[in-house]
Amino acid sequence: MALTDGTLIKKYHVALFINTGTSDVPVWTRIQKSTDNTITSNASTTEFDFIVDESPSTVLDYYKPSLSQPITMYKGNDDYEYFFDMFFNLKTGDDAVTDILIVFYASNDGDSYKAWKAECVMVSDNMNPVASTITTNINFNGTVDTGLVEVTDGTPVYTSDSETEFTFTVTVLDSESAAAEGVTVMIGGVEETTDSSGEATFTLIDGNTYTVGATDGTYEASDVFTADSGTTSVELTLA
Repeated sequence: MALTDGTLIKKYHVALFINTGTSDVPVWTRIQKSTDNTITSNASTTEFDFIVDESPSTVLDYYKPSLSQPITMYKGNDDYEYFFDMFFNLKTGDDAVTDILIVFYASNDGDSYKAWKAECVMVSDNMNPVASTITTNINFNGTVDTGLVEVTDGTPVYTSDSETEFTFTVTVLDSESAAAEGVTVMIGGVEETTDSSGEATFTLIDGNTYTVGATDGTYEASDVFTADSGTTSVELTLA
């Protein structure tokens, strides 16, 4: 989606993703059915009335970005189901904290795009069945990490100076060394189901240590490993 000079930047050139997985195993779900894409910087300033100056001086201390997202309520859409769960369960504390990833498609670096990643607090604002919307205020929490994102089939993988994500595939075989379809695989609190090739795909963070488990309800397999972006797969055999 790299843009050429002179292209007018539009709403779909800034993509918003919410982590619906865990901090160790992110699952980036794109916010799609929202009617707003306004990122407010929320600058914090301090005024100093120095004695040598006629007028006060303003010092810009920091930014604390936020978004207000009205999600159109289409049942079954991943973004609506996630925000409705937040609203319905009136989540607070750590349960209301996740990560946001903002991809700026107009600012590319080769095949990658500039991106922000930040922890955020999800504050449920209102549900309006008349307008068919549920609105959540997304408030950045702490430091904003800047980096690059590669997007494959709509799935982003984020890299910065402090963190490298990569796609990791778990292949599960049955006792006869054939691909095992429909097996539940879990890493870091995130569950996926193997496809017809016996594969389940996750996004992991380089350097983190993980336990992977697989089960078909009868047989199991597991392993412990440290994620290395140079090794992007593991094979498990049910026994």
